[in-house]
Amino acid sequence: MSALSSLAVTEATQASNAEDVIGVDELQVEKRYGEERSKRLRDEGIDQFVDISLSEKFQKFGEDPWVDEPLVKDVKTQFPNNRTQILILGGGFGGLLYAVRMIEAGIQPEDLRIVESGGGFGGTWYYNRYPGLMCDIESYCYLPLLEETGYIPKHRYSVGEEIRNYANLIAEKYNVAGSAVFQTKAEKLVWDEETKEWQVQLTQRRKGEPPQTLNIRSQFVAMVNGVLNWPKLPGLPGILDYQGEMFHTARWDYSVTGGSPTDASLEKLKDKRVAIIGTGATAVQIVPQVARWAKQLYVVQRTPSNVFRRDQRETDPEWFRKEVANVPGWQRERIRNFHQHLTIAAQPSINLVDDEWTRAVGLTAVLGYAFSERPQTAEEIPAYMRKLRAIDLPRQAAARARAAQVVRDPAVAEKLQAWYPTWCKRPCFHDEYLSAFNRDNVALVDTGGKGPDSLTADSIVIGDQKCPVDVIIFATGFRSPFAGTPAEKANLTITGPNGPMSQEWAAHGPSTFHGVLDHNFPNLFLFGLQQAPNSPNYLFCVDAMAKHCAYILKEAKLRAAGKSFAVTPTKAAAEDWATQVMIRGATRGAAMMGCTPSYFNLEGAIDRVPPERRVIMARSGGWGSGEDYSNYVEAWRAEGNLWGVEVRT
Repeated sequence: MSALSSLAVTEATQASNAEDVIGVDELQVEKRYGEERSKRLRDEGIDQFVDISLSEKFQKFGEDPWVDEPLVKDVKTQFPNNRTQILILGGGFGGLLYAVRMIEAGIQPEDLRIVESGGGFGGTWYYNRYPGLMCDIESYCYLPLLEETGYIPKHRYSVGEEIRNYANLIAEKYNVAGSAVFQTKAEKLVWDEETKEWQVQLTQRRKGEPPQTLNIRSQFVAMVNGVLNWPKLPGLPGILDYQGEMFHTARWDYSVTGGSPTDASLEKLKDKRVAIIGTGATAVQIVPQVARWAKQLYVVQRTPSNVFRRDQRETDPEWFRKEVANVPGWQRERIRNFHQHLTIAAQPSINLVDDEWTRAVGLTAVLGYAFSERPQTAEEIPAYMRKLRAIDLPRQAAARARAAQVVRDPAVAEKLQAWYPTWCKRPCFHDEYLSAFNRDNVALVDTGGKGPDSLTADSIVIGDQKCPVDVIIFATGFRSPFAGTPAEKANLTITGPNGPMSQEWAAHGPSTFHGVLDHNFPNLFLFGLQQAPNSPNYLFCVDAMAKHCAYILKEAKLRAAGKSFAVTPTKAAAEDWATQVMIRGATRGAAMMGCTPSYFNLEGAIDRVPPERRVIMARSGGWGSGEDYSNYVEAWRAEGNLWGVEVRT
């Protein structure tokens, strides 16, 4: 029996044992959850972090290390007439999917432009190139358009470089590579009611050149700026006083570590004391890589992650063709099967993906397969949550038991055990993270939920202790995608017929239909997360919204019969959708209340929302299940009457 197989059997036994005692320990575990949460709550909420993109002092942490300047086309040459029919903001997979679905709906590639602040396609996969980077969703589900491209992923979980190269493959296949405007950012959108188009201010920033501003017009704008795109730093006193090397994982500096995105030989760290601050999904991937090379590695932890097996392996092409891509529509059915396991009801008899996501039934609390399985009244919610906790407690206990079994030092193993429900933080998966703490050159620096206190010229200060280090790597994540309007998420301003989006949403909340069109902002296509779907496999949701936007645009153009037009939802349709969102959000809200701080709950801030703001918060929530959403909007499109959408010429 292999080591991984042996570990799987051990974990199954531990899960069973945990379930045997769960009735006895349930109250004790819930008490521990609350105690651990209270250690991490801070009055500053999300303001405890520094948003690199919004702080002039920290701009160096956000500089693009990957751009190939000669390949970036001048912004003015890309808009020879200072206009385009469709402007897509974002060159990640979301932007590419919106472009692809628009092209399938009849838009010519030359009639759209993709504006991207980075130097290439890929979004988060363009910027993030750290050693050990890979997707945590099975690649056969995650990588979009596999059936259309015929591409076979090289691994069960694709590595970062492969994913970035696949984004370029999509751009070339659908002839949108030439439509890209890189190193360029939209700063301002203003609606022109007379011409029924958007006035857009663009700024291109190329290294060694002054910023270049261009004002253009676009009939339609698609906001596809990503959900994890603005890196953040801990707001530590003295952070700029530190004299050693430091960088954020989203801008990995191989000149400091050695190696490259295709070579994990971090030889320059052989004589270095390295600190990684953070223990979330990114740190889980880089710790084993850095541990192999650094003279000494300190992993600075505020909140541990429960780390389950990943079971990575190479793809056998023959197996893939015979067992995976063996019938038309295979990828859609595989994703549906993946989603169908996020349920407390009967699961499919076959588990096509068969990974730890499909066993994380507790995620039903926030990402469940079907709304019909959730409480339909407020009175039913407490019993539903008790059932979810009972299902989830054994899984979390098994994760803690795994840490105890893998990590040899019992004191270290205990500190690596997480105490919160599955749905409070994104689960992590890795085959080597926990065992890295068995190395003599790796030390866990647990801060008891408080995080580091400050930095000096050569050290990290934690309590009354100084930890001298030569290199600091911030694995501290990104601005929460659940905060702010689409305008704020993109660091721009949007002014519609009735005023700025930031003011409109602050006063009333979003007024979207299906999460993709807002009543107050014509010809502006959105892509979530407010009033929109969600899934662990988020690209599925993005594609569902991209298809929906493309359909609405195609049908609206037919109704406009060649005239300039504005397309928006009716007020009644937007209000109906908001009501549905609020009803669906009741269960998710109940689940997130009391969660340990994370970007999911704005570092605990949602628990402190004043009563007068709770309706707007509920209205700003998500639709929930991506599978449920896809089925819903597909049925709406099948009716063919564009109900709830008005086309104004």
